[in-house]
Amino acid sequence: MKSAEERKQQSIALLKEQGVPYIEHLPVIETADNVRLRSAEEIARRAICCLITIQLACDIQNQQDVEDSRLFMTGLLDRFGVRLFLTEKEKAIFDGTSTEQDWVNMVWKYEAYWPLIWALGLVDSLTFPDQICDCQKAIEVVSTKATFDEFMKDVQLRPIDDLLDEADLIFRYDWACVDARIKGEPAPAGLNSEVVYERHWGLNWLIDADGQNDWDLVSCNT
Repeated sequence: MKSAEERKQQSIALLKEQGVPYIEHLPVIETADNVRLRSAEEIARRAICCLITIQLACDIQNQQDVEDSRLFMTGLLDRFGVRLFLTEKEKAIFDGTSTEQDWVNMVWKYEAYWPLIWALGLVDSLTFPDQICDCQKAIEVVSTKATFDEFMKDVQLRPIDDLLDEADLIFRYDWACVDARIKGEPAPAGLNSEVVYERHWGLNWLIDADGQNDWDLVSCNT
């Protein structure tokens, strides 16, 4: 099992190859000994709630039969048995108290959802974050399943070391994006800063980096 410093140096070596700026004194992240390993079921419930809420937010944003969509998406929540696991911000999308900015923010959660289904072994890899995820694939991961139990049959939870490797790397990508923004420069090496931020969100939730266990309030400080 890697030490936190070994993981940091592994990330830095990759950043060098990719031409992404870094600083040596950016700290290490958590280790396998001090993170809470989430169960596959917990991650799966969070992923399904997130994906279904994103779909509703997309329909609201596009003014596509909103009430019919709300009923349909609520039915999906019940079909998968996850309605009780919605966050407060997700509930606001469903109960009609959300704002236009809330819809925009929710649609971006595709990118935070993507590392969840990666952690469940449902997508092969987290590629360089220079473009948005495969939204069709993101939908099909859930839409092709009839029940939560059927969804879980394809799940193979990745080791915590894999999650920590990606969490450390995205932490350093996000620092590079924030540093560029402060300087009034574009994100370096073609990074998409929004994708980086949301992926950071999803990975930090996976390792419970801030100890809050609240999807709506994940910290992505760099």
